[in-house]
Amino acid sequence: MNITFLGEDNLYALKSNLPQIFAKFSSENSDWITEYFGRSPFSETKYPLEDFPLDMSQEKPFLTEFENVQRVYNRLNFLSDSQASDERLWAGLCLNHFYNYTQYRWDIINKCTVDNIMQHFFFGFGARRSLTRNALSRLWWIGRLTYDTSRNDPFELTRFVCENADYIMHILERNTSNNPMITKAFLSAIIDARKDGCPINTDTVGELSKYLNLLGGTYILDCLPEEKIYGKIFDYAQTITKS
Repeated sequence: MNITFLGEDNLYALKSNLPQIFAKFSSENSDWITEYFGRSPFSETKYPLEDFPLDMSQEKPFLTEFENVQRVYNRLNFLSDSQASDERLWAGLCLNHFYNYTQYRWDIINKCTVDNIMQHFFFGFGARRSLTRNALSRLWWIGRLTYDTSRNDPFELTRFVCENADYIMHILERNTSNNPMITKAFLSAIIDARKDGCPINTDTVGELSKYLNLLGGTYILDCLPEEKIYGKIFDYAQTITKS
């Protein structure tokens, strides 16, 4: 198959009429979308994509996050950042090939609300936050910002981020995450601090994320060497966990 997307007019039609049609998103398949438009609203791109499943085996859907990041990013890592920021692409995949996964991951059947559907099938927030809330773009962007070919396990940083949903919020939804170099330096420092005996939890990661933002007010982080960012985060992790 080729990657499909949802055209701009069709995307607008679904989002603007969501208060009237949201209950349809609890249907067992997405056939209702074609019926709603009287034709298929999806268009094909030139990019081939093998038909692959996403993991839906866990009682707690978040436990599938790390596995599914790998499945999505390994197959779609050819996308540019611009292409991967396009709501039409991710809405098309959520409403078509990965409709049941989106329902599973965000409990749409039991929580079939306008807000839940808007956040996870579409882009329901500003540009940065939407990328990590849409069911499919979330998986791709976690991979994009954490995949590191310089490591023995390129998904080592990804594995850490996927330990806790709060890590994704603290680290990847901040403006500093726009630069993968900054994100990788930040995560590397936290992982190494933990290996050095620092107790790392969601509160610690939250404090370190705030500190990184403060550094962004003092330095132009994009221009700082990676090792400089790493050193500052590592030292601050030592300070706050030992105090």
